[in-house]
Amino acid sequence: MKKGHFIVVLLFLLVLPIITFSYNVRMGDTLGIWVLGYPEYSITDAVVGPEGDITVPPIGRIKAEGRTLEEIENEISNKMESYIKTNKVTVGITQYAPFSVTVLGNTNINGVIDIKNEKIKLSDLIGLAGGIKDITKSSYALIKSPDGKEQKINIEWIKSGEAGEDPYIHENYFVLFPYDYTNKVTVFSDFGTSSLDYYEGLTLKTVISSMNIPTNKIPTKIMIVREAEIQEVPFDEIVKKEDYSLQPGDTVIIPYNYTNNVLVFSDFGSATLDYFEGMGIKSVITMISSGSDINLPLNQVNDEITVVRGEQTYKVSLQKITQGSDFLLQPGDTVIINKFENYVYVSSQEISKRIDFEKQERMNIRTLLTKVGISEENVEKIQVNNQPVNSNDELKKGDFVQITLKRNYVYLSGAFNTTGKVEFLPNEEISMDKIVGLAGGFSSNFSGNLVIVDNSGSTKSLTVDPNNLTMLKDIILSSGSTIIADTELRMAYIFGEVSDVIEYNQGESLYELLLPLNLDESYQVRYQIGEKMGTLTANEFDSLKNIPLEGKVFVEISKIAPDQVIVYKAGETQIIQQKNVRLIDIFSSVNGFSPVDTGTITIYQNNEAIKTINSEELLNNLMMEVPKGSYVVVQPEVSGSYIAVLGNIPSPKSLRTDVPMSLVEILSNSAIDWKNQESIFIYTKNNEEIKVDIKDVESLRNVLVNPGSIVYVPPAEEQVVYVFGEVAKPGIISYNAGMTVLDAVLKAGNASQSAQLTTVYLFKDGPENPPVTLDLSGIINAAPVKTGMNPEVKPKDIIYIPKNTLTNIVEVMSTVQTFMNFIKTGAETYTSVSGLF
Repeated sequence: MKKGHFIVVLLFLLVLPIITFSYNVRMGDTLGIWVLGYPEYSITDAVVGPEGDITVPPIGRIKAEGRTLEEIENEISNKMESYIKTNKVTVGITQYAPFSVTVLGNTNINGVIDIKNEKIKLSDLIGLAGGIKDITKSSYALIKSPDGKEQKINIEWIKSGEAGEDPYIHENYFVLFPYDYTNKVTVFSDFGTSSLDYYEGLTLKTVISSMNIPTNKIPTKIMIVREAEIQEVPFDEIVKKEDYSLQPGDTVIIPYNYTNNVLVFSDFGSATLDYFEGMGIKSVITMISSGSDINLPLNQVNDEITVVRGEQTYKVSLQKITQGSDFLLQPGDTVIINKFENYVYVSSQEISKRIDFEKQERMNIRTLLTKVGISEENVEKIQVNNQPVNSNDELKKGDFVQITLKRNYVYLSGAFNTTGKVEFLPNEEISMDKIVGLAGGFSSNFSGNLVIVDNSGSTKSLTVDPNNLTMLKDIILSSGSTIIADTELRMAYIFGEVSDVIEYNQGESLYELLLPLNLDESYQVRYQIGEKMGTLTANEFDSLKNIPLEGKVFVEISKIAPDQVIVYKAGETQIIQQKNVRLIDIFSSVNGFSPVDTGTITIYQNNEAIKTINSEELLNNLMMEVPKGSYVVVQPEVSGSYIAVLGNIPSPKSLRTDVPMSLVEILSNSAIDWKNQESIFIYTKNNEEIKVDIKDVESLRNVLVNPGSIVYVPPAEEQVVYVFGEVAKPGIISYNAGMTVLDAVLKAGNASQSAQLTTVYLFKDGPENPPVTLDLSGIINAAPVKTGMNPEVKPKDIIYIPKNTLTNIVEVMSTVQTFMNFIKTGAETYTSVSGLF
């Protein structure tokens, strides 16, 4: 099997998901906890500590080690009912605690490998070990579990690329890939790897001596692999009693003696330190702070340090260590240093978050109010864990603090010169004319309509003359109300080659809207403004100036002609993008035919060679204009040493070769879209066109491409999803299998700050049918797992994110239908230009 084939197979194996249904949480695992609709209670970094516990806001510590994720979810959900009425809790592993697997033998990496998962397949372990060093010299793997059970696995399937036996490897497993030597003795150790010629009388003591291994670093037992069986030989017996005779084909394994180390596990990083006589906690802190990459600020370290020794656990005070006392360590000890954490959870009408305290900071109600910027005189009452307290009371780690503020304020939104919260004195009457005065009046885009929403949710509308506000002085509002000054909708939705949502100014035309985009005649502009629709070329400036903007504006920008020429020469690529491209520009861009004086220039357009010019004809054609969108190959007389790869790939390239290359190898190095691509074209040196169906994998193995040829990947038709409204890049995005609503929103550049994520509309049956309403507010910053509020989408689905909750469903459907009718007429244009470069 060729090297390129093996790499493809191995990469495929590495991305296979590892699925587990009954995983028991281990110490050191990091858990993510998501409470739907309550991001303030959601965390992604709950580390299972040395005692097997995690801290969950606001319920405190719960046992996690040894339990399944479902058991943890149920306990958190039940205890959360004391704080929120309904809840949906999801618990997942965000990072597995690493465990060690020893890999030795015919792999590029030998030694102890940390695995950041609960288990790993043999094929994945091969990938982490850098692959098999020489696949022709190993036919099996030998796996030994901690309980002594051994398993011999045939790995011949790797050579053929076929599926084979692929067992899971767990913590502390030993995996050996022996060399198939018949008259050799192979030695693997952390001190070096060697292959020795066997001779009669060769013993284990001779091998150890030849390796120059320090005897204090050798473990108590040395392993011998003989005919796929492992024998353990005590090192003391070799030294003091009887030597061990080796046989041809034996494999000797001498692991490092790790019992002479001290392991340090901390929230700031981990380290393995060599033990020395008299080593203590004070020495560990000094060595980590000065001799490693770990930053260990003592003012952020928890006072209690844990030392694990065998089955015993010791608690050591950092304060006593810094005052002079010490705790002496022994070889094999594990030191656990946690970050100091002192925090409470705060909830009020204005904020809901976790508040952290410094190590020396006093932890009481008055300090808390200062940290969150709330004045005591504005506080009506404070409760800690549902019990009333006063401002001098002390707080404990993990307390849940509820602050009720005196309510005498309103919120302003929309076309006010100043928006946000407007406060009044506690007993002051709130009138509409005072509100307008404090807001600095209305902005120029005020529509004349006010919407008032009081505390009960009741809504009423007022029509206001901005030039006569006398009527507003008699309108008295209740504290906590929200006043929205409607704006005249001046919004332009731009999509296609450029995606944006732009708020334009009154009196502007389509010319001013498009001016910053610097478009030329290569682009077509299709627009809909109210009932008016039309199509123009982007350089028809006079016509664009005569099209005024009003209301909702939809603009699609399409590339109707390529605006560049791509030049290839012997591994060198140039892109020429100017108004007129002539042959002399192309010849100069790649330094002519150097290092020789003769050659040919071939111009390709629309997948065909339209002109070939040799060096003798060049002088008479230097001013010849080359069409935009052409591929031009400059081929010196030393031709035949490169293969050019063009078209629908991330970046065109030329591959250096003097012999024919496999088409599989060429395509695997070009990152093509295997999912959507149907076929490719090969153009030989003689301009012969060969079409190859890449879906027929068997035929690809037999296709060889000769040097001097061009491999052209034509554009692939993509399936699409429509995303618009309050996102960074509204318009058409490419669909991929398994895509969810949140995946699509993120692919469209994520939601904007003004987006109302509690009411996201998903149209699955076209814009004329009512949509599904989704709430993304609780998961927009979490892992995009598939849930009821984050379902899978299908091609042609429509996602619309509104600007505020007052958007009427009828208005939403009208806007979506207008948008879809507009882009439907441009679908043919989109398909025809999607492959242009």
